[in-house]
Amino acid sequence: MKRMDNVDILPMAAVALMVVLMMMIIAPMTMTHTNTSVEVPRAHTAEAKTEENFTVTYTADQKLLINDQLIAPEDFERVVQQAVEQDPYQLIVIRADKSVLHKDVLEILAKIKAAGAKRIACATKKPKGE
Repeated sequence: MKRMDNVDILPMAAVALMVVLMMMIIAPMTMTHTNTSVEVPRAHTAEAKTEENFTVTYTADQKLLINDQLIAPEDFERVVQQAVEQDPYQLIVIRADKSVLHKDVLEILAKIKAAGAKRIACATKKPKGE
């Protein structure tokens, strides 16, 4: 009987790649609270559907909303902290209008991270024609 000197890992790598691709397609389908009109940037990702999560919306006129409810900027950190204390693994989705300054979005992101959030996502749209 002939002994095998090496193992072909190509089939295993193909299966692993398929699993990663499936996760990339399914993972973005976890967004809700999209009643507030915001023109988010376009990106090559799948459109998200629904899962109860915590959505932070930053509009072109610099209004801050949490789950489509207007909130004062000074109350933002407290509300985020309360949500993170209830469930640190709750998905927090940032929906920012594409016309707002990146530094403003980064400040919002920094406040969410400082509150201890474990799962944060930025909402985007698929480019037309895909």
